[in-house]
Amino acid sequence: MGEKIAISFEEDNVKIVHASLKRDNIYIDKTEIISETEFEYYLEKEKLKEFIVTYNFGDSYQGVLTIPSVKTKYIEKIAESEIRSATEIKDFSFIYSLLGERIVENKKVLDIFYFAASKEDIHNLVERFYNNGKIVKALYPTVFPVASSFKLRDEAIIGVSGTGRERILFLTKNGAIYFIRNFQSLETVLSDSDIQNINMTINYCFQNLRINPSLVLLTGALSESYSLSDNIRAAPSAPLACLYKGRHIHCSRETFNEFIIPIASLSTPKSSNILSKEFKNIYLLRKGLLTAFRVFILLTLLCSGFIFYEAKDIADIKGGLKLKQQENSNVEKIFSEYTVKEAEIKKYGQLVEFLNTPRPSIQKLLIGLARLDTKDLIFNAIEAMLKEDNSFRITITGMSSADSYVSIQTSFKDLTNKLNGIEGIEITFKAIDLQKKTFKIELDYKE
Repeated sequence: MGEKIAISFEEDNVKIVHASLKRDNIYIDKTEIISETEFEYYLEKEKLKEFIVTYNFGDSYQGVLTIPSVKTKYIEKIAESEIRSATEIKDFSFIYSLLGERIVENKKVLDIFYFAASKEDIHNLVERFYNNGKIVKALYPTVFPVASSFKLRDEAIIGVSGTGRERILFLTKNGAIYFIRNFQSLETVLSDSDIQNINMTINYCFQNLRINPSLVLLTGALSESYSLSDNIRAAPSAPLACLYKGRHIHCSRETFNEFIIPIASLSTPKSSNILSKEFKNIYLLRKGLLTAFRVFILLTLLCSGFIFYEAKDIADIKGGLKLKQQENSNVEKIFSEYTVKEAEIKKYGQLVEFLNTPRPSIQKLLIGLARLDTKDLIFNAIEAMLKEDNSFRITITGMSSADSYVSIQTSFKDLTNKLNGIEGIEITFKAIDLQKKTFKIELDYKE
């Protein structure tokens, strides 16, 4: 039964939980709350090296993506490309969860929820630990540990988490998050304005996501304040309940409510860990080196025992062991230097990889489209998506300025004939709306 430390950054405070895990049980040994300014001093004096961290990323991106239904091994790459297109950040780390499949225009598509944060923000946070010789084992966005503490339900639930005046509302169903909203409350306890914000969120979920939450679940200090308050006059538009401590968590109710985020992070699924691959690799490397170090010490002790029974010089053996221990005492320093060097190499690695990777081009196609006489047809948008076989899926949408249906149909037919004449093009879909005077053409293109 090993000791674990979970840390949660909440507004200007840092909440710390020391716990022991045995099978499915969590035993809370010690808790404390310190200020941000005291955190570096805490890391210096703390003896344990590994930490589970929860952080509320202020500049984050989240939403639902619809992608083609593909094998699991391709989902992450496609999702990363879609997130890059949908957001303004270039260097980011993200986590995602599958929401389910559906049929759109006779094709299977997959809905996924994603949460993305800047790698710079992640690095700045994790660096505080590495600079003090510590390792971040996992990094969770605040809402995910709280959501993981809910029992899996078929119905949709609005979860409400709050620290101080900061509020996080999230929609969850069957263990998956669909929507997250942050706002600042007027009070530290649950108030009528919070209930109004909850009702607004329920309406948004129904109108935009077509999901009608059947329950509002208060967590942490908010559940405590709601059960003690008699000043709330506003009524929620869905039944409201409080999240209570599970039997597997061994602490008082007050401790559970105050430290629910770090406590919940102790059993949060690994899929919610937003640490970038670089930091995950460093953690694995450190574990490997420490294991090798322990094996080395064990073998050294065994050899020492053998030499002892062979009546060798015990003083020389102890001196050798001490020397080896000193040589291996700088493991944490090696990791710190490793991260610096890796960051320097990474600056140039992406550029080298980009220069060495052959990439398909649609320049010829764009030149060909520019030369087309489209008559009264106007292109509104040309979208290109790179496929696995290095061909492109091109989607052209536009409208017509002609006055008659016959002219529109004639121009559209002439355009498709001309497109078929361009080398490398295969039209896979074409449609025209005569009333709206709009058209859409999908085609595959390969040089």
